[in-house]
Amino acid sequence: MVIYDERLSVPLRWWLAALTASAALTAALLPLGPLPALGAGALLLAVTAPALNGYGGVRIRVCDGVLVAGPVVLRGEHVGAVEVLDQAAAFAWRTRLAGPRARLLIRSYLPRAVRVEVAEPSLLCPYVYLSTRRPEALAAALAEARDHCTVPAATGR
Repeated sequence: MVIYDERLSVPLRWWLAALTASAALTAALLPLGPLPALGAGALLLAVTAPALNGYGGVRIRVCDGVLVAGPVVLRGEHVGAVEVLDQAAAFAWRTRLAGPRARLLIRSYLPRAVRVEVAEPSLLCPYVYLSTRRPEALAAALAEARDHCTVPAATGR
């Protein structure tokens, strides 16, 4: 059961910037002829569109007691304290307070984040930092996943 799902898609202004750059390149190369100009503009757009789509295609999901955020996979029983970070705290944790062993999923266009303590010392990761648009909802989903995994399942006979 999915209790949280978010795609960290890039903002619309990034797509507009890519389109503007492609149009500017086409206009700049127009003296060389319409075909080379259109080809260069299309090539630039063909390179930037998949790059933007890939960068913004990362998902954060909490499903069946497991956090999956890009390459980070953390089971509910390993989730420790969950801290919602405002803009200033998120900036501090992704810069000067960042630990060298921490797992970071940073998106510069998302100013808020969640910091999740890892309760399992064998994972060699003190915490996971996740940029998100909805930090309160993600924190609630992680707390629910943690509580779901720590409560022993009822056995029926």
